[in-house]
Amino acid sequence: MACSSNDGEELVDDEIPVPQASCSDGIRNGDEEGVDCGGSNCEECPTELVIPESGYSTPEAYSGYSLVWSDEFETESLDTEKWDYHVGTGCPNLCGWGNNELQAFTDRSQNLYFADGNLVMEAKSEFIFGQEYSSARIHTDNLFEFQYGRVDIRASMPSVAGTWVALFMLNKEYTIEDPGAFWPSGGEIDIMEYLGEDRNDILGTAHYGINFPANHRFNSVHFDALDGNSFDEVYYVFSIIWEEDKITWLVNDIEYHTMTPATTQANGQPYPFNDQFYFVFALSVGGNLPNVNPIPSNFPAFLLVDYIRVFKPNE
Repeated sequence: MACSSNDGEELVDDEIPVPQASCSDGIRNGDEEGVDCGGSNCEECPTELVIPESGYSTPEAYSGYSLVWSDEFETESLDTEKWDYHVGTGCPNLCGWGNNELQAFTDRSQNLYFADGNLVMEAKSEFIFGQEYSSARIHTDNLFEFQYGRVDIRASMPSVAGTWVALFMLNKEYTIEDPGAFWPSGGEIDIMEYLGEDRNDILGTAHYGINFPANHRFNSVHFDALDGNSFDEVYYVFSIIWEEDKITWLVNDIEYHTMTPATTQANGQPYPFNDQFYFVFALSVGGNLPNVNPIPSNFPAFLLVDYIRVFKPNE
């Protein structure tokens, strides 16, 4: 027998609330067919890749800087002179990619391809390499490593809860084969991280510290979506300005986080960010950071990257 509470919420039997679709909480609930879509209350779920029609852009040149490396992704395949793949589960030396992630990475065109001038990473629900999901992770290790400059990455995020995007940088000496030798002591610069459970929030973070795990430290700052446009709805530009003894994080040219040697020294650790670093782009599923378990029926999930540009200051 059903009854109604004073606020109109439908109750059944012992007054247990019936889950209602909110269409904005990043969780599949009520009779939603996907995350915040489908069912009787929400908009229809997209069944394929949707490319944003708007968003922020940054210039192709800056006063006092020179463009030294970029990828506009106006191709049909990954430029292997600039990028390589990480494939598998990270085992035996970095199982779960160090974060208990639930996907295996591949170099297949089903997980990484190009559309309308975008690099597309697609996370799928499928059993592969002993994991329940597949996705893609690429890097520039031994192909492009640099020290200091401005980095701009124009991208649009996935909409699925349980996904984890990281666009980050690792010390040139860091390897998957011996991860503990230079992590976190060599430093990690997370230009941005994003969790599909909260489409209005990203993180800018740096990891450091000697003698892992005892002295692993990190400094992380959140940044909220702008003007009511979630990070999965339009393009944003995620940037750092990297100088000797200073890193500044920006979203759409708005500064929101800074680190200097004083930051790490306050935690009793050296400052490792004056070395050369390389890029890693990853679309992961599950892991230590998300607070929401992925739901297979909500997949696929898409990360789009329109461009990456690296500018060095003129001498």
